Amino acid sequence: MKKIVVVSDLQMPLENRRANKNLIRFIGEFQPDEVINIGDITDYTAPSRWSSGRRAEFGMTVKQEAAYTVRHHLEPVRAVYDGKYTLLGSNHGERPNKYLVERCPALFDYDEFQEPQLLCLDDLGIGFEPVKYDFAPGWTAIHGHARGISLSRTAGGTALNAAKKLQKNVVMGHTHRAGIVSESTGMGAHRTLTGVEVGHLMDVSRAGYLGPARLANWQSAFGLLYIAGGQVQANVVPVSRTGSFIVEGELYK
Repeated sequence: MKKIVVVSDLQMPLENRRANKNLIRFIGEFQPDEVINIGDITDYTAPSRWSSGRRAEFGMTVKQEAAYTVRHHLEPVRAVYDGKYTLLGSNHGERPNKYLVERCPALFDYDEFQEPQLLCLDDLGIGFEPVKYDFAPGWTAIHGHARGISLSRTAGGTALNAAKKLQKNVVMGHTHRAGIVSESTGMGAHRTLTGVEVGHLMDVSRAGYLGPARLANWQSAFGLLYIAGGQVQANVVPVSRTGSFIVEGELYK
């Protein structure tokens, strides 16, 4: 039985710090066969289009945010877990590179501001998949920001739309919603596609772009996958505001 932990959007340094610490402890104790980070591991606030011309553009630099992510997530994970860890490309991960291309082309350096270089992934033995990651037969992981995927307000619905596009079962992040939706077709319902959205691990109180009321259809969670041959059982693990969660009867708080 293969076990995979799917880390949802952290957007560090805007993460729920207790949830991040609890998840790292869980990974160390659970020792999964693999960890997939669904992307948006770092927020990269300054180069965001929402920060343009505002105070946020002059906050933490891209390299400072990347160093924070390494120090508070990647290195602590590697201290307790030496197995396979794969990071997916994402819209936040693309922000530094896009900022240079669109606003500072004279300073553009293709390699230096790519996410694998910013996060020193090679040094940490962490893989990087820029578009998608096929982790089991008929299943793929994507971040979910690609054009052409119809958004749904129902948790899991966007992932199901992506599954229909790709004709594969999909595990994804990006929406910050947590849910699983399946659809069966054909005579005898012989064809089933499943979409899994793994939520987020942000501290919503620090997401200033949501406005003072912090109104958002978001759910805090991460993913846990069990794989036996061609059979995949997908689970979404809810995470409380205090960062605690339960897996297989064990409370992590």
